[in-house]
This record gives sequence, C-alpha cells and structure tokens, in this order.
Amino acid sequence: MKRTSFVIGLGLCALLCPATGIADAQSPSPGPADTQTIHLLESLTLAQGTSGNEGDIRSIIRAQLGTSVQLEETAAGDLVAKFPGTKPGPVILLSSHMDEVGFQVRAITPDGFLRVVPLGNWYAGAILDHLVTVHTAQSAVTGVVAVRPPHLMTAQEKLEVPDITQLLIDIGASSADEARRWGIRLGDRVTPQSSFIRLGISDRYVSKAWDNRVGCTILVQLAHLLANTPHPNTVYIAWTTSEEFGRTNATVELPQLKPDFVLVVEVGITTDTPDVSASQQQERLGGGPTLDLYDGSISTTPEIRDWIARQASDSGIPLQYTTISQEGDGVGTQNSSYLFRAPSTALLVPLRYAHAPHGVIDMRDFVNTRQLLLQLMEHLNTAALRQMTEVE
Repeated sequence: MKRTSFVIGLGLCALLCPATGIADAQSPSPGPADTQTIHLLESLTLAQGTSGNEGDIRSIIRAQLGTSVQLEETAAGDLVAKFPGTKPGPVILLSSHMDEVGFQVRAITPDGFLRVVPLGNWYAGAILDHLVTVHTAQSAVTGVVAVRPPHLMTAQEKLEVPDITQLLIDIGASSADEARRWGIRLGDRVTPQSSFIRLGISDRYVSKAWDNRVGCTILVQLAHLLANTPHPNTVYIAWTTSEEFGRTNATVELPQLKPDFVLVVEVGITTDTPDVSASQQQERLGGGPTLDLYDGSISTTPEIRDWIARQASDSGIPLQYTTISQEGDGVGTQNSSYLFRAPSTALLVPLRYAHAPHGVIDMRDFVNTRQLLLQLMEHLNTAALRQMTEVE
C-alpha cells in the first residue's frame, strides 16, 4: 500500500509540477496549482462549448491526452477512455460534462438585434449588459446584451428581471439584412465573453464555464495517471455532452459499459456570501471538496458517504457536504442514466456564481478534490465496494 501511494505521488509530481523558464520566473506563483494546470483550466473555460456543440472542448481534451490514452467517441459526442487495473473489477465510471450554459439565436429583428433562447438554466439578471460572442459558421461576432437605462424605467420596472426570451443582443448591425451579411443565422450559438483572472494574489480565479470544465480538467489529469499507475479496478472516464440541456451527467451511450459504481466530478454551489441566510449556508469556497448528498438526481447512501469520508480523513483532506432541494431537471429515468442503474455519488469543486458569465473557484479546492479522487481510485476495490453497497 505504501509503495502504491509513492508511485501515485511520483506520477502526480511528474505531471503537475510547474515547468521552469523565463515566463514562469517572471509570473507570480499560481498558488497551490501548478502552471500547467492553470493553463489547461484557462484553455478549457474560455473555449466555446454549448450543449450539443462541444467540438472545441473535445479537440482540447484529445490534444491533452495525445496518443497515450485511447479514446472512443459515441454517437452523442461523448469521449470515453478505459483503464484496466490489476483486477477486472469493480468497474468504476468517472464522468464530467463538457458543455456550458449559453444561448441560441431564435430571431433577428428588423433593426438587426438578436433574440435568443437559453441553453441551460439562466437567471436573466446575470447576463444583462455583458459582452457575448455569437459563433457563426464563418467567424465569432461580438455583441452586448441590451439593458434599458434606468432613466427610462418606472420604479416597478427597476425591481423586475426580464424574461430570457425578451433579451436583445446588439451586434452593431443596423438591419436584419446586415446581420445576415455578417454571417448570423438562426440557431447560431451564443456564449458570454469572459477573462481568466486571478483575484489579487489569492488562490481564487475568475472565468466562465467552470461548470464543468473543472471536472473535465481533473479527469484529463487523472487519465494520464491511470494510464501509467496500477489501480485495483477497471476505470472508465467519460467526458459527456448536453448535460445542461437535458442529459444527466453520467449518461454514456456505450453498450458494453456496465459500471459497479459511478462518481460524477462536478462543481458545487457555494452558500458563503453575505446575501445567503445562515440557515442556507452549507458549502463554502476554500473549504475543500464537497460530497453531494442530495440534489434531486443523486441521493448518496450513508454507506457511500462514510467510506468516502474515511478516505478523506485518511488523506488529511477536508470534506464538505451539500444538499440542494430541487427537482431533477435531467432525463433521470432508470433506463437512461448510470446514476440510476449503479451506486452513485458526486464529488464537487465549490463554485461561486454558477450559471453566470463569471464564476469564482479556489485552487486549493481544485487540488484537494483531485487528490481525494486519486485516493478513492487507489482504494476502491472489491472490499470497498462491498462496504458501500452491503453486497456479500
């Protein structure tokens, strides 16, 4: 056991320790994460990949994995890799979705504005007056989400948030014909423009699409390690599509895949800002990875909770818990998702300002979540599965 831990530690260092060079020497330390991780997170979060349109994300993941990892692509666009272990079972599925929330052009007004429909769960107030990119077949067109000046609003209107379908995107065109000449077509995808920024000299970073490029990044790095490190199980890693628009995170169209345990790697929803009541506060930024106990789709059993908690304690990693009372909004049926066909849970990296143009994560949470996932894969053997499922 000690030897296996040492091997994993060496693999992690070889993969994640920052490279040296002039550029690194002139830049401030990235904090608990290495420069290579920061660059990958920046690349993935700033790339465009709305539901059903994840091609850019697939390309980045393929390039990161290179030829050392064999990938299978499903008809739905999921990427799946298999990593045989020292024994054929248990079979573990790790899953993260590639898509982000965004919009789709539904109409062009006579004076050249765009109307959109949401792809995913949006609060309209989060996108007002933000820059967006309209992704056409030829190019990327910048626009701004229109907002009425307060001078033209009544007192009541200032208290109201417009419906998403009433939003207007101003791309600078003066007519519908001009917008079409610029390549705008109905059905074009729209994403917020964002920047990847470190907040001061803290361990916290701002970007769009942390949901769920954080999970994608962790699984890319884990794939490198599993390809070269012994583990007591068979692991499938899946980067999935269209989760924000109806598919559950662990839905993979791969007939031969029959997992014994499913673990989704996702972002959590922090409740640590001053505008959240004390009775609602559960998950906080910088508090470590979070175990999803209940969210309308996942209900983690006490046995799974206790086994993961022991692994976190043995590793010296803080573990948080979250419960979100909401109805499942995916295609959650027993025939469509592995979440409902095998023991399942989700490990979350805390995120502030989810489903908005700019979110915030703490790199300490990212690193601790990645390390806990490594601990789980090292120890999730047949005996551990029995403990979690009470199967004799």
